[in-house]
Amino acid sequence: CHSVIRWSAMMVFSYALAALVAIAAAGVVFGAPADTKQFPSGYAYGCVNMTDVKAMPFCDATRPVEERLEDLINRLSLGEKMGLLGGANFTHVGSCNMMDAGVARLGIPPFMHLVETNTGAASACHGPEKCATTFAGPTGLAASFNRTMWRAKGEIISTELRALNNLRWHRKPDAPYSLIAPSGFGPNINQPRDPRFGRTSELPGEDPLLSGTYAVEYVRGCQEGEDAHYLKMVAGLKHFDAYSCENNRAGRSFNISAYDLWDTYLPQYEMAFRRDGGNAGQVMCSYASVNGVPSCASDFLLNRVVRGLWAREDVVVASDCGAVTNMVQHNHYAADDTDAATKSMLGGLDLDLGDMYFSPVAFGGNGALERALRAGRVSEARVTESVRRMLRKRFAIGQFDPLAGQRYASLDEFGAAAINSSAHQALNLDATLQSMVLLKNEAAALPLTPGRQLAVIGPHALSQRDLLSGYFGDQVCAADNFECVPTLASMLTRANAAAGPAGLTTVDLGVDMDSPRTSGIAAAVANAERADAVVLCLGIGHNQEHEGIDRTQITLPGQQQALALAVASAARARGVPVVLVLVNGGVVAVDNLIPHVNAIVEAFYPSLRGGEALARLLFGADNRWGKLPVTMFAANIVDQLDMYSFDMRKAPGRTYRYFTGTPLFEFGHGLSYTTFATTCTATSPVRTITCDVRNTGARDGDEVVQVYHHPPPHTAGSRGNNGDHDNHETLTLPIKQLVGFERVHVPKGSTARVVFHLTESALRTTDADGAWIVLPGSHTLTVSRGFGRDASFVENHAGKLLRVNPLP
Repeated sequence: CHSVIRWSAMMVFSYALAALVAIAAAGVVFGAPADTKQFPSGYAYGCVNMTDVKAMPFCDATRPVEERLEDLINRLSLGEKMGLLGGANFTHVGSCNMMDAGVARLGIPPFMHLVETNTGAASACHGPEKCATTFAGPTGLAASFNRTMWRAKGEIISTELRALNNLRWHRKPDAPYSLIAPSGFGPNINQPRDPRFGRTSELPGEDPLLSGTYAVEYVRGCQEGEDAHYLKMVAGLKHFDAYSCENNRAGRSFNISAYDLWDTYLPQYEMAFRRDGGNAGQVMCSYASVNGVPSCASDFLLNRVVRGLWAREDVVVASDCGAVTNMVQHNHYAADDTDAATKSMLGGLDLDLGDMYFSPVAFGGNGALERALRAGRVSEARVTESVRRMLRKRFAIGQFDPLAGQRYASLDEFGAAAINSSAHQALNLDATLQSMVLLKNEAAALPLTPGRQLAVIGPHALSQRDLLSGYFGDQVCAADNFECVPTLASMLTRANAAAGPAGLTTVDLGVDMDSPRTSGIAAAVANAERADAVVLCLGIGHNQEHEGIDRTQITLPGQQQALALAVASAARARGVPVVLVLVNGGVVAVDNLIPHVNAIVEAFYPSLRGGEALARLLFGADNRWGKLPVTMFAANIVDQLDMYSFDMRKAPGRTYRYFTGTPLFEFGHGLSYTTFATTCTATSPVRTITCDVRNTGARDGDEVVQVYHHPPPHTAGSRGNNGDHDNHETLTLPIKQLVGFERVHVPKGSTARVVFHLTESALRTTDADGAWIVLPGSHTLTVSRGFGRDASFVENHAGKLLRVNPLP
């Protein structure tokens, strides 16, 4: 039953007045950057500046955390609890970032829950050379297939986030009140089931294992660190779940089968949530409605799956900005504001970002949760449950402990010097080198020879902003523009000139990114005719794909194809090599260009170090290419796939696991400047695969060894009452599924050993009821370096039910 709370206008006014009086009495202006004397190391700390409060049990670091937590909760009024879940207008912070109201009388400052951390710690620059490190887009980083690098990315972002917190720094340059806390949201691990999805650049590829492993390493890098006693930050996943459509994203509901949920849309999140995996501390629920229920009100997703099956009762769930409002205004899941607050709270939501539905009227909030409490639709116990989750994370980051004992509070180690340090820049470059994929290299057109006549042509030659992926951060250049981002052309020019005065480079856009203008093509062709080599820089940018918009086609926009064909024809007529460099988030179909160019490089959105990395790779200074984390489709795929269908198996199938057609380049594909030979052995049953990778070429190089499971020629039906499969309903199974990968560096003439330790779950498939099973029959495990098979091993299995998963 629900406790009934009686409120009155006088009580609301009294609480608001008391809060303001307490703020004044404490001498703390929570809406402004904190004074050093008040908060000596960062703003987001309690128990540091009020003598009477420091004597309270919740400030006693010698007591058990759960005891301290309960002491603090028991001191909070119901209004204060709601202020911690829904924000306050006196913080002067945009509601999407959700800076909560704090508890002034207890010396607890407001805490900003949302800092975007998908590619860097979103923030204003702290000085001319102190803009937070911005990495290449996650799709490119996934192309590295490098666990160590993903972990290092998390370590860098969390280090800089702690530094920004310690410096009492803020997000956007015009938002000085948005003080940064050690709480971020990233990685985004949604499934890019359709190449038209406008936010593909934010995602680490199309495979659940690859995305899940990326998330595990990145989250652990964010949360774990030098001080084992505290979380370095609270890392949050995005956007849970089944979010991969921008058009009318607030109002659509997608019918998703139990099979697809448990085969495609949930596995990567389970890996990132599990305590023996990523152990992510928080998650942002998505705008998507799954089978008629908004994700932010889904008891199935938030309570039965995350907190039940995955045993993460402690996970804090925050709404995407405005998701609760959407339940009233767009998807009409709720009758009114009060109904939306009720359904989201009972469905498992903890923090309301963007609506202030959970915040009291006294704090400038909508008051919807207040009304739900008054009507007895939500209990105070349920509100306290969310407050407990949220405050537990704040204890975990050390908010209520003495600063002297906290390594992360040290300005010497986590101060301005840590932001975009030389070590961080070096790792960023290394990550970018591994993020590009060599798709084609006809007759060894690459590497280029420096010191010759080079023509760099195309609209991406001079791109700056469009080298950055979605959610690239609040400010990447201190001048609050993109002038600090080196262009591809500038870095290719520098590398070409380094060999001597004969290294001349001409730069010509030729055409715009997306316009009908063709007047510049003739000049570009003339430059190509005078060159010893041509680099075409083509692709798409933020005007073609971004949050809020999906593409309708995946071909090159505007007149880029016409430019490419004209330039390639002129160059190849003279025997001049043409290198096509693609810059994009979602894949670009270049069906008509593949036969006309000598080499193709997929650069994704390579960010600030992209120009330097591309130059080093094209001129052969490095040989550290990645592999495709997505499938590159032909242009006509958009005529075969329904953008609003989440059925992975419907012909011709989605992603490499189900696509039955012929892609331009398949998932996992990628070449090198050297050659490798791989020999593998396996145990029986196939639980350990050992591969020796020998570099048989003339250059040092990196290789990615991949292991795939091919299920038996069988279909998985529904389970009968006894758990057996009666096959009264049949399902199309994946063609193959990635079950292991390792990246290795192999010097020329050397051999590196790679060992894969597999469990029975590597043979897993999903049945019609969403259960995880091993089918009876012959399972094939293949080893590949992205093309063909280096080895195959067969395991015969009697079949087994691994786990029954809950149904929506």
